[in-house]
Amino acid sequence: MGSTAGTPELAAALAHRDDDGLVALLATRPDLATPAPSSLTSLAARAGSRPSVDRALAALDGLELAIAEAVVALAPLGRSTAADLTTAVGADAAPALARLAELALVVDGAPVAALAEALGPHPAGLGPTLAELDAPADAAPTSAEELREVLAEAPGSAIGTLEALTWGPPVGTVTAGTLPEGAGWLLEHGLLHRVSPTQLVLPREVGLAARDSRTHRETPHPPHPAYRTVAATVVDAEGARNAEEVVRLVTLLLETWRTEGGRVLRSGGVGVRELRRVATALDVSEERAAFVVELTAMTGLLSRDGEEQESWIPARTAEDWLADPLPLQWAQLCLAWLDSARVPWLVGTREEGSLRSVLEPTLERGWAVELRRRTLGALAALPEGSAPDGEQVHALLTWERPRGGTAAATGGAILSELEALGLTGAGALTAAGRALLETRQESAVAEALEQALPEAVGELLVQGDLTAVVPGRPEPELAELLEHTADVESRGSGLTVRFTASSVRRALDAGMDAAQVLERLAGYSRTPLPQALEYLLRDAARRHGQVRIGAAASFLRVPGEAVGAELVGDPSLSSLGLRALAPTVLVSDAAPGDVLRVLRDAGHAPVAEGANGVVARPRAGSRAVPAYPGAAVGVYARRPDREDLTRAVARMRTGEAQVRRDVADRSVDGPVATDPVHALELLRASSRAGEEVEIVVVGSLGTPERRRVRPLSVEGGRVRVADLDRETELTVAIHRISAVRTASTAPAEGG
Repeated sequence: MGSTAGTPELAAALAHRDDDGLVALLATRPDLATPAPSSLTSLAARAGSRPSVDRALAALDGLELAIAEAVVALAPLGRSTAADLTTAVGADAAPALARLAELALVVDGAPVAALAEALGPHPAGLGPTLAELDAPADAAPTSAEELREVLAEAPGSAIGTLEALTWGPPVGTVTAGTLPEGAGWLLEHGLLHRVSPTQLVLPREVGLAARDSRTHRETPHPPHPAYRTVAATVVDAEGARNAEEVVRLVTLLLETWRTEGGRVLRSGGVGVRELRRVATALDVSEERAAFVVELTAMTGLLSRDGEEQESWIPARTAEDWLADPLPLQWAQLCLAWLDSARVPWLVGTREEGSLRSVLEPTLERGWAVELRRRTLGALAALPEGSAPDGEQVHALLTWERPRGGTAAATGGAILSELEALGLTGAGALTAAGRALLETRQESAVAEALEQALPEAVGELLVQGDLTAVVPGRPEPELAELLEHTADVESRGSGLTVRFTASSVRRALDAGMDAAQVLERLAGYSRTPLPQALEYLLRDAARRHGQVRIGAAASFLRVPGEAVGAELVGDPSLSSLGLRALAPTVLVSDAAPGDVLRVLRDAGHAPVAEGANGVVARPRAGSRAVPAYPGAAVGVYARRPDREDLTRAVARMRTGEAQVRRDVADRSVDGPVATDPVHALELLRASSRAGEEVEIVVVGSLGTPERRRVRPLSVEGGRVRVADLDRETELTVAIHRISAVRTASTAPAEGG
């Protein structure tokens, strides 16, 4: 094995793993399982491909990534044991090295080729080896002692130049034909090597000697800043208050959209004007309203009514949710949020000039689910009561996934959602938040919140200035009554409300009368209700309903009272539900088109009238425009479970056995690599080695054709080959190559 492990070495290592080990690999690196590889060799080729390696690197934490860099840097020098890596990084490398091996990124201490490629030409800031520079091994000092001896007589400029190159980048630029004194001295004594007329490079061995065998100047470790600390009682109290509030807001949204739903735009979302209406009804900011709307939809409490002018309205499941106790309602909201790919914080931002709207189908990001769980996990790993700010949480997430690319603004948005849901209180994770992360069971999460909720209060202190105070958390029935009859002035350990003419009118609009409201309030009040409240309610009741509004889809104007009476009394027109508003004006709940059709079928001769009173004439060739069907929602493929992965492993072992039989029996007429990733890897390897291969090319008519070729280059989705039988060159699109076989292909051992 060279300094890197190729597909044959990785395939042999995978063949020695048991089924549980292979299943664990597929579960940890899910891109390897879809579509399922046909053999272990195909699995090795896919695991060693650059795109898959990049995905695996994105899941490494800071120490594991540093160990990966050290493995790549030291492997060409034969120093990639756990002891060497521990010295190089300054931390115990054994656990991280074992994880890299489990992830199939390292085989017997050697990195897969794509890992070295992904980490760049200067891993850990070190230059090429002496062998890569075509220099003999003794051409430069390769230990700290030898380097000190050489530098004993070096001028100060040479030492300064060496120090500048030691921790990278290892390449220095000089003027062509002229060398500074320090660079010239280092070049003369073999400490630098020229790679071009203007570039000098510090060999890897010299760099490690200057670093005292370290690949990283500082030992990688997770951030440990001084976090603000909050008392557990405060955390749970704040979390419980926020949990109550978010349930109240969702309930209020369902009530608001029950009477008049949110009109659906052609994009599938809800417009800015409707969002503002919701924000006003909920008495929150537009950003908070967008989160509440999205959260309600995440939980499945909203649906589209299917009308021609579609609207978002409460779903059938909303009735069951409203009937549940508060802790259970909250648990359902949190579980739905944790598993959702929706990103509400993007509402109001622009994409290619278009404003993103709430409930828009495009507001889904596959990484949102993992980021929410990672953020919860980062908070849970801190001591209880720790309340990190946005920058500190971003530092923790960056340590966990240095190549993951989590934006600070995105992490801050997740923290805001945690606070709004009540999973954090005063910035620290609540007990209910820990239960959500650890159990993800509805009953356990609900129980954790119930323990944090203060005892419900069923008492009301009504004062003469038309204010009232609930000394604690109101019971559900009392909270509902106050929601309909009073305006909230403050929330906290207690609830303060004020009765106004507009607030009591809400109760009358909901179907209650003044006597009923007074009776229910008196049942909760410790003292008799003040006369001012009775006067307010009775005066509002006296004015209520003086103007009445009804709904009608069509109106009919008739020449006289007799014609109107004839139409109302006609049994054949009963389906229209005609009723008289005046002797010459009738209304119907049916659409104008339906009224025209039914009247004409009954022998009448009506005409349609426009809004300006002019008879409407149909345009020639006009036709009805169908209702917009609505935007499609995102569809995500189901992730394979353990049973699926176990079956895939069994198929790969069977396929690997067939590969070994084909290779052992050369009389079998069949190529080795049919997996696209494996075939591409073989073409690249053959191109580098200058070896011939046999390829199967599918023509434009679907006819396969075999050719014996030598790959010359593989890039840009095409492979340029020399056809050895026809003595010509041709370029083939990679997707047209269905199979590749090389003379050097050997079966993986073991398994």
